[in-house]
Amino acid sequence: MVKIFVIGKPKTKFIKLGIEQYLKWNRKYDKVELIELPLSNDLNKITPEEYKNQDKVKFEKYFLPDVFKVVLDERGEQLPSIEFANKIERWRIGKKNISFFIGGPLGHHEYIRNNADFLLSISKMTFTHEMAVLLLLEQIYRAFKINNNEKYHY
Repeated sequence: MVKIFVIGKPKTKFIKLGIEQYLKWNRKYDKVELIELPLSNDLNKITPEEYKNQDKVKFEKYFLPDVFKVVLDERGEQLPSIEFANKIERWRIGKKNISFFIGGPLGHHEYIRNNADFLLSISKMTFTHEMAVLLLLEQIYRAFKINNNEKYHY
């Protein structure tokens, strides 16, 4: 099973449609679930540190020992699709379930980064969190296709 935890709910119509499509396509290979966690308080009313602490509390309970934890972070490792597919296969050998964590607008609390099994960067560019979900779902789908020796081209 693959779970994607994200702070905030995707709102843009075309991104929501894309997310739904990739969730549907991924079902052929494994159960892939998107868990949307509520945004914290207004950024203008609390400090960045308080905001990150609230996000930490939301993610912390999903940092289970029997799950391989991948945190999306700009400081993470960038991978070609084939290497990402290979890593997914290896991660599943020790732990059948993989959880991906996409933080809020201020990024992750240090605790989340420090307790991840792997830090992944989608790109050197910055994307909205809803776009990060879509891009991650596409790469997970591509990884499933690669690992099943199926072609994937558009």
